[in-house]
Amino acid sequence: MKTVFHPAQRAHDPKHFLSAGAAKPNPEQPARIDALLGAVTAMGLEMAVPADRGLGPIAAIHTPEYLQFLQTIHARWQHIPCAAPEVIPNIHPSRHGAGYPHSAVGQAGYHQADTACPISAAT
Repeated sequence: MKTVFHPAQRAHDPKHFLSAGAAKPNPEQPARIDALLGAVTAMGLEMAVPADRGLGPIAAIHTPEYLQFLQTIHARWQHIPCAAPEVIPNIHPSRHGAGYPHSAVGQAGYHQADTACPISAAT
């Protein structure tokens, strides 16, 4: 089995997620990478760093709206008065014929299925 890991993944360091309406420490921390890579090494598995293929392969399977969202949401979120440092949706617009939301808040809820995957500046 081959393991694929890029060191840039360490930059994703969310602080919180919501569970039953309460903010809790997010388990998706860079230290988790060390535990997983330690197990990969202990098992003697091959590890590869992926080559940068640009946005082409990503754009082949994701919508332009989603890519634009990922590229801009954190900066746009910070312009909301009293915004949290991480993008965590608090509404989830319908995806069935209601149209694509224009606001950062609406788009966060549209693209982020739940509150467990916050987006920070380094995500």
